[in-house]
Amino acid sequence: MKIKFMLMLAVMALMALPLAANPIPYPNVGTIAPTNTFTATSTGTIVGYFVQGGAASGGGAAYLDKVGMWNVTTSTFSGWQFDNQTTTAGTSANFGAVTAGDTLEFVLYDYTLSEYFSSNPVNSADGVNHVYETPWGGGLLNGANIPAGVYLGTEDLPIWNPSDFNYNDDSFVFANVTATAPEPGSLILLATGLIGGLGAMRRKLLS
Repeated sequence: MKIKFMLMLAVMALMALPLAANPIPYPNVGTIAPTNTFTATSTGTIVGYFVQGGAASGGGAAYLDKVGMWNVTTSTFSGWQFDNQTTTAGTSANFGAVTAGDTLEFVLYDYTLSEYFSSNPVNSADGVNHVYETPWGGGLLNGANIPAGVYLGTEDLPIWNPSDFNYNDDSFVFANVTATAPEPGSLILLATGLIGGLGAMRRKLLS
């Protein structure tokens, strides 16, 4: 009975852990960011707000890039937006109409290398994820007032270049977008491991 009570407390504690926002910019430079699935939160439009890229926004990106949004559900594309070398922080753009629940993919085109990179590794030239995601609560970001949404930092170099994977070559905030992050799955795995460990402990105590 005591083991069962401990098990219940452990699972409840794991479920109560907050899913905090990750740092901006990407904190794990040199490693490939986790892949996320993006979804339209509500029916309406997707608006993007430019944060940083090249010199015009105070960033260090040297290559010329633009970003677009592919609506996987409707097979429509936003067109290329935000020249990262000339766009200033806070500039907004309409990425198109969506219906709540539409699956979205964010794509970067590197004009310097003539390569495509994506939030979906399958559609990246090098087969890895090129988009870092974290929630943004709204406020000042790179000196501009950026509304709440999902922050995306992109990487414009392929893994063979070699890439520095700093995910800070083009960064944006998108409103009306949610992301399915990997943390919940990690918590489930942790809970499963804990349950297994407590079960083994119980069997040992009873034997």
